[in-house]
Amino acid sequence: MYLTLTLNPSIDYYIELPAGKKLITGTDDGPAVNRSVKESFEAGGKGINVALVLHRLTDNTAQVTAAGFEAGFTGKEIIRIIEQEGLISKFIEVPGNTRINLKAKDGNGLETEINGSGPAVGPGDISRLIDTLKKTDFDTLFISGSLPRTLNSDAYSVIMTAVQGFNPKARIILDCEGETLIKCLPLKPFLIKPNARELASLTRMKINTSSSLNDIREAAVKLIRQGAQNVLVSLGENGAYLLTGSGEYYHTPGIKGDVISTIGAGDTMIASFIYGIDNGMDMQKALGFSNACAAKAAFSEGIPGADALGEFLKEFS
Repeated sequence: MYLTLTLNPSIDYYIELPAGKKLITGTDDGPAVNRSVKESFEAGGKGINVALVLHRLTDNTAQVTAAGFEAGFTGKEIIRIIEQEGLISKFIEVPGNTRINLKAKDGNGLETEINGSGPAVGPGDISRLIDTLKKTDFDTLFISGSLPRTLNSDAYSVIMTAVQGFNPKARIILDCEGETLIKCLPLKPFLIKPNARELASLTRMKINTSSSLNDIREAAVKLIRQGAQNVLVSLGENGAYLLTGSGEYYHTPGIKGDVISTIGAGDTMIASFIYGIDNGMDMQKALGFSNACAAKAAFSEGIPGADALGEFLKEFS
């Protein structure tokens, strides 16, 4: 049974400008007016994306629960969206309003994001969340995304420590950045998934999507030595790389296509990789499967649907 955590979810508001039109910003003379030709709203947050992918892959045959914090009318809308999808919701209510993130794409395909800060969340709210997790049945926990602005960088390690106390057999998968991730590594997460930029920041090495596999392996080894059991590195158009705690390494090449939006691609990768392993794929197949699913996410709008994910599942099974 899968459980995902999204401590700082959002309503993502997507707008698209007419073809050829650039996004115009205001000047000292006054505000600029941009008019969209396309708009949509989605429940946002990396953990929610992971839950949606798992739900669509399992075709509702496995229990997928999404948890985290919600606030105000925007938080209620997130719960409505994910429950309508078929997910189990265990979000904790806090004062304020869940943030709204603006995702604007101009007529040339360039993306601009303005992300809200979200409600204030404190240590007492973390304790309430942990109490909820204790009453939830799960064997795999995904902890994904940024922390609320009012929490210290050790919030995820506090949650991990608590989970390992009351559910010691649970696998914990982490997808977060910087000091927040570094503080969790001694707790030996089953899998972490940095992209090339995050890998460079975590290891202070010069890494990008075009770096040699030897350089990527060297950087991933540093994270293994700090406690990660497995490191999955997303490399965009150059595919993905996996290093295991036993020293085995795998690479799958990139898939060519027209990128529409990279939002949700990494979440699709980490969810489909774990699902592949859970359904009998070896590491190489699971890596190829997750890379194909992530590419589909990048080449389309939003998280891939159940039909598309099912086709990849047939291909790699």
